[in-house]
Amino acid sequence: MKRLLPWTKNLRVLPDSLYFALIVFTFLITGCSGYGKPQYNVENYLLSYAMPSRNNPDMLATSVKFNRFSIAAAYNTTNMVFRSDAYSFDSFNYSRWAVNPADMVADILLRDMRASRLFSAVFSRSEEDQGRFVISGGIEEFYLRIDKNNNKTAVVSITISLKDIREKETGKMIMFQKKYVHEESLQESSPRGYCQAASNAMMLISRQIINDIYAAIKTTVQSTTSHS
Repeated sequence: MKRLLPWTKNLRVLPDSLYFALIVFTFLITGCSGYGKPQYNVENYLLSYAMPSRNNPDMLATSVKFNRFSIAAAYNTTNMVFRSDAYSFDSFNYSRWAVNPADMVADILLRDMRASRLFSAVFSRSEEDQGRFVISGGIEEFYLRIDKNNNKTAVVSITISLKDIREKETGKMIMFQKKYVHEESLQESSPRGYCQAASNAMMLISRQIINDIYAAIKTTVQSTTSHS
C-alpha cells in the first residue's frame, strides 16, 4: 500500500521503502539538532618547570635507580583533588592530571636528577639496569587546599628513602628517609593556576631531594674509597 507524506500530497505516491527511509532521516536530523547532552572537553595537566642546571662540578662515578613511587589512596587518581577542610574531598569535573601523581612526580624528579649531571647514571623504574643506590618515594599529600577565606594553596608532601644495595646489614642499607613538604599559593584561581602552583612546589622539593641524595651518596662513596 502506498502512503502520501503531508508535504507531498500533490506529488506522486512514494514506495514504502523510500517513505521509511525519509522518516528515519527526519528523526536523525532532529536528534542532531541540539536535544542531546552537551559535550565538554576535559583538560589534562602535567607538572612543568625549567630543568635545573648543573651547579656542582663533582660528578659522582656511581649509579642511581628509581623504584616506582607509591601514593596515599585518597590521591591515587588522575582527578585534581581539592579540599576545604579536614573532612571534605572533591575534584574538578573537567580538569585532570594527565597521569597519576605518583608517576608524574617520580618522572619529573628523574628528569631533574639526570639534568643535574651529578651522577654517572640515573635509571628509571622501567629500565632493566640496576643502580647501586635505590630511590623510593611515597606521595603523602597532593591536593588543592581552599580555606574559609577562599585562599587557595597547592599542597605537596613526599617521603623519600635512599638505599645502598651493597650494604648487607639492614640497619646500614637504608641511608635516610625524609619527608619533604611545600605549600604554594595560587596566583590564578583555576585548575591551570593550581597546576602552576603545584609545579613551583615540586621544583623546590626536587632541589632539596637532589641535594640531600647527592650529599648522602658522596659521603658514602668517599668513605668506601678511603677504606678500599
